[in-house]
Amino acid sequence: MVPIRISGGASEIIVRQPVGVAARAHLKGWVSAFVFDDQTYSDMGNNVWLQSSDFEPSAPYYDIEVASSASMVTITPA
Repeated sequence: MVPIRISGGASEIIVRQPVGVAARAHLKGWVSAFVFDDQTYSDMGNNVWLQSSDFEPSAPYYDIEVASSASMVTITPA
C-alpha cells in the first residue's frame, strides 16, 4: 500500500498510479468533478469511497485520501 494524503484547497489535483496498480480513494472534502477508473462524477464528496475494479487489499495499491475541496480531482494510470 502506498498512502497518499491530500489536504488544503486546490483547483486541480492529478494522481497518476503505475499501470497495473489499483487505487482506493476516500473523498472527505467536496469536488466539482472527480475522475476515477475512467468514470467522471460531478459534485460529490463528504465521505465517499471508491476503489478500482481490480482492487485487492493483499496486492500493491494506492490508498488516496482527499481531505480538502477541489474543482477537479483525477486519479488515472500513468
